[in-house]
Amino acid sequence: MPKFLIIILLSYFGCTNDLFSQVTPSVYKTVLKNETPNCAEFSNNGKYIAAGVYGAVRVWNTDSSSFKDYKTKLKNETPSFVCFSPDSKHVTTGVYGAVRIWEINTEKFTDYKVKLKNETPNFVCFSPNGKYIATGIYGAVRVWNLQTGKAVDYPARLKNETPNFVKFSSDSRFIVTGLYGEIRTWEVVH
Repeated sequence: MPKFLIIILLSYFGCTNDLFSQVTPSVYKTVLKNETPNCAEFSNNGKYIAAGVYGAVRVWNTDSSSFKDYKTKLKNETPSFVCFSPDSKHVTTGVYGAVRIWEINTEKFTDYKVKLKNETPNFVCFSPNGKYIATGIYGAVRVWNLQTGKAVDYPARLKNETPNFVKFSSDSRFIVTGLYGEIRTWEVVH
């Protein structure tokens, strides 16, 4: 088929713009060239993007593409997830033996210890009201009150089971997780 006929047909069906022009993506570089982050998340205010990178959580400013690395406990530790607080002032992830929360644009952080020293939480989430964080730990779901620092454990059905995810209800009153053969919810103890 002659080339001019193909172009005419594409024009007729209105396809030329979609096929031959593409929107240029914004690119945010990781630490290593061959590194593929497991998770990336926008902050609630849209100002930041965060991802786990080699040895840190990297937070990019979406306006300027500048970034700041928030170091993990171990140099060779790559966080598998990240989560922003509802007010976008903090970012958290699981690190070796703890859940770490950094204050954005500062060096300040707080570690919340898990049960086992060599345990790295797979998933952490903030409650929608910003008062709690929760993660799955060995044999339980642990919820910390961020004002007091106190933790409450909600036991798993099996003592050697570590929940892979935890989520809060929209009113921050309940948590939910998946356990062996079931979904389980608890009311958050204040």
